[in-house]
Amino acid sequence: MAALIQRQFVVLSFMTAFLFLLTGVLSFSNNRLVIASTTVQQAASQISSLALLTWMGREIPTLNETVQGDQAPNSVTGFLFQLATSIHPGDLRSLLGRELPGMMTMDDARFIVEGKGARLADLYVEYPPHPKQVIDAQATTPSQSTVDDPDTETAQPEAKPEEPTNKPGTIPNPADKKVVFVYTSHNRESWVSETKYVGSSLDHPTRNITLVSKHLSDALNERGVGSEVNTDDIYQQLLDKKMNYALSYAQSLQVVKAAAQEHRELEYFFDLHRDTAPREQTTATIKGKKYARVLFVIGKRNKNHQKNEAFATELHKLLEEMYPELSRGVMEKGDKSDHGEYNQSISSGSLLMEIGGTENTLEECLNTAEALADVFAAYYFKAEKVANPVAEEPAKR
Repeated sequence: MAALIQRQFVVLSFMTAFLFLLTGVLSFSNNRLVIASTTVQQAASQISSLALLTWMGREIPTLNETVQGDQAPNSVTGFLFQLATSIHPGDLRSLLGRELPGMMTMDDARFIVEGKGARLADLYVEYPPHPKQVIDAQATTPSQSTVDDPDTETAQPEAKPEEPTNKPGTIPNPADKKVVFVYTSHNRESWVSETKYVGSSLDHPTRNITLVSKHLSDALNERGVGSEVNTDDIYQQLLDKKMNYALSYAQSLQVVKAAAQEHRELEYFFDLHRDTAPREQTTATIKGKKYARVLFVIGKRNKNHQKNEAFATELHKLLEEMYPELSRGVMEKGDKSDHGEYNQSISSGSLLMEIGGTENTLEECLNTAEALADVFAAYYFKAEKVANPVAEEPAKR
């Protein structure tokens, strides 16, 4: 025990001396060397919650009682090695992942249910909008677009998706009963057909994923499912507050909470996104019509994520029945993810949906919104019927 304490004391002494040395170098460099906050955040994200609790438990014994799991605590040298190389000791995938894309698991991501052609290598990367994107996008005329803006008077998709033969019956739903809330945390995500890349970003201030959110909400209302949509410019709000793009989910959570406060009957919260996977992975042709495929994403930081997974799995199964191959599956992102909660703790009916990719068109995404409305209406009315069975009529005398 004494030897262990001595080793820890020596390690802490060396770390303290290193920090003093680093501080001195920075102070004499006239601030030429600057460590960005994003670098610190990226480094901190590599530390698991279990490791932090374990290390803190050495000084606060009570914490050891709350740490569960079979994972052995990381050593200080292991942590420093991981921080310097991004290679996780004991995890071969982190060593081979950069050379073999299929091995890269994006912070312990995995498929709960795999759709056709599902590949972890196609996991989306969330690029922040480029500041110059706003100016360039406003000057860009979407000449490649085949769909007018739904917000204008003459706006309509060129072709409305075919009505499925097993479309649910029109069960009346009170107009004032709103059960679905549709919103977009990354509201400016757009498509190649609508704008152009600036740096690594593909975004547009108006021709973006919010058009799909609005279309989905309208389609749900048409099918008797009360829905509200939020089209706030979350990105602009972040700019106004001088907040980092990584806080998009924190900002959209305020929108979700306000909606839940206003409409107490809200049960389902759908956060729509646009993926970055290649077109061959994000496009489906059903009865001659092109659709942008859907990927359901579940965050494990939500302690009740199993319920969200079960809900997503049910929708996946219905999609397979009504629109075969439209779903890419249900994916779960682990605790190490920067945004592993995705506001899904607000309700067991909360989902993040990746609709299509950058190479899909707005029309294809609107077609998918119609299909999702059909599928969710089928799910919702079946669930309502089970929860509130119609009383049998009294027998006639």
